[in-house]
Amino acid sequence: MSPLVSPLADSLSLAGAACAALTGLAVFLALRSPSRPWRRISLPDRGPTPPSVLRRLLVGRADAPPLRRRIAVATAGSAAVCMLASSVDFGPGMLTWAALPVIAALSAAGLGWLEPLSARRRQQRLVLQAPQALELLSACLAAGMPVRVAAAAVVDVFDGPVAEDLGRVLAVTGLGVADADAWRSLREHPQLGAAAVDLARSVESGTMMVESLRHHAEVARERRRAALQVVARSVGVRSVMPLMTCFIPSFMLLGVVPTVVSAVSQALG
Repeated sequence: MSPLVSPLADSLSLAGAACAALTGLAVFLALRSPSRPWRRISLPDRGPTPPSVLRRLLVGRADAPPLRRRIAVATAGSAAVCMLASSVDFGPGMLTWAALPVIAALSAAGLGWLEPLSARRRQQRLVLQAPQALELLSACLAAGMPVRVAAAAVVDVFDGPVAEDLGRVLAVTGLGVADADAWRSLREHPQLGAAAVDLARSVESGTMMVESLRHHAEVARERRRAALQVVARSVGVRSVMPLMTCFIPSFMLLGVVPTVVSAVSQALG
């Protein structure tokens, strides 16, 4: 190896090792189990102040990982990219490090708006379970049960996200929070939000919400039917690539290759 190539190879190997270490750190921080649950029940504020646009962009989704973890992951990954870009001769060189804060900030904000696979599966289970949960809740209220006892019955029957969200409401009420405030904490819930607002109003006024809950159950059933139709229609689109991946090689091996081999053998024979 020439004396000029050896230092370059050493620097590239060191840069590669550093990039691999930073990338591994970013993957470890991204996959490490969170120290606290991502989903929390927040009680309604009496005097809410709307967050700024920058804060909404940084905070991201309601089920996004904590901002500190996203910043750590983005910083490690951006440092690996900058080190790799500055180690090659045809790249921008050391000027890449000047863009490290911007790249890290944009990456942290982008990670906050990505939907995790667990959140997507949780949302799908919510869509499937919400109609039966609302129907059971309305049936329990029609039988004369109090709202808290009816919610406890639903929690005992169901498992998964519906039981978790209703169980948090029961846990908050068990700590002394008013039932109306506890139910209003679910006002932003994608499937139970409207029903929770009506239940909070029912707890405050003492009115029966059986018909309203049945209406919410019907709406949730229509939403579930629409979601299932979307999934059924997307099956054909998602199966195109696997079918083409299997069909084209099979067609080449069974149709084209024997014809070409036969024609060549006849021409040479």
